[in-house]
Amino acid sequence: MAYAGKLGASRQKAFSHKVRSGCITCKGNRECLGYATPKPKIFTFDNSSSSERSSSEQASPDQSSDSATSVDDFIVFRPPKSSFGTSEENNYLQHFLLITSPMLATYGPQGGFFTNVVPQFAWQSPAVKYMLLALSMTHKKFHSGITTVSKSTTSQAVSHYISAITDIRNNNPSKLQVAVASLVAWALELMQNNIPAAMTHLSATLRLNHENKQLQLLETEDDVLKTALEPSASLAKGLTSLMLMTGLKKGEVEPEYSDHLYSPWIGPLFTSIIEAREVICEDIELLAVAETEADIRHCEQLLSYWFETVRRWDQESIRTPNLSALMLLFNLGLALFPARDVAGFSYSENPETIEFIVESAAKLLLRKQRNPESNAQLKETLRRVLDYVVRLFPNDPSQSRAAMLLQQSSE
Repeated sequence: MAYAGKLGASRQKAFSHKVRSGCITCKGNRECLGYATPKPKIFTFDNSSSSERSSSEQASPDQSSDSATSVDDFIVFRPPKSSFGTSEENNYLQHFLLITSPMLATYGPQGGFFTNVVPQFAWQSPAVKYMLLALSMTHKKFHSGITTVSKSTTSQAVSHYISAITDIRNNNPSKLQVAVASLVAWALELMQNNIPAAMTHLSATLRLNHENKQLQLLETEDDVLKTALEPSASLAKGLTSLMLMTGLKKGEVEPEYSDHLYSPWIGPLFTSIIEAREVICEDIELLAVAETEADIRHCEQLLSYWFETVRRWDQESIRTPNLSALMLLFNLGLALFPARDVAGFSYSENPETIEFIVESAAKLLLRKQRNPESNAQLKETLRRVLDYVVRLFPNDPSQSRAAMLLQQSSE
């Protein structure tokens, strides 16, 4: 497996980060948001970069006109009749509902947190609304090409982020609303590779979840906490832990980079989804026979490097069925790790992850793409997924369904 080296000084930066120190709404390091305010970085753009590409050129390997995704499978939220905001805010809401939240929803069983809970709370809480808009703008800039996004859009994203924190400071929203907003902020910062800030927001979410459990919540609020917020926070913890396994120190901001999609500074260099599939299957086979702690740690690092590359395809291109199937292999690999390392992705902590994988595979098997080769590769990836479920999780309740689907995929 060939790994890319660290970025050299000659690399042109397509965007740089301004690191805030202390609270963004007051001097010093006061307590805001109900927790110690992070020192997150805000993205700015260097328009002098010559690496501009159209959004169509930033698609993931193997992406073609068959870009139908499993969006319909994830969207369960229907906006109320009341207005969300300006026409621009409505456009970013649409981007969040159609592209951002379905992408985030494929990372394990979340109880509809990003697809349903977040937009629902955005109508109730200004803090969640502003954080949703900031996340959607952050995500959309990767689709548009990071060198083509205007400075005004950047300023608006920062403004929404600040508005969310200001609302939390000044208007005393419920702890449940703050927990939802802080987990959205985690996704925003992780997308920008700001691990320290992401960890701060995640820690706040976990603490607020614990405090919310001590309160007398309404039945609907308690349901949101138990079925969506807590599972999603546990998955966030696992994903953050995995990213730290690449060797990044907890207090270190990752180096600036320019070619966000094709030239990561760490991780394998894949030329196609097929190549990425073969590598992760090799990693899963190694993990399945790992016996010592050292073996497990080695496999964890391999998977973390793999994810460093593939997550760029994932967050910078429209989801194809083939990419969705590839991410099921990622979920399955994480299920084999102990809970202490990947939290909610681990089967030992969250057995529902296998049901999620099998259900997702069943939906993808129904997908028909215009390109015969894409269909063949989709079937092959799903066959690998289902075969692993049958072999590695023989006692799971979904094993029999996986075996049936495996037979269908082989016909």
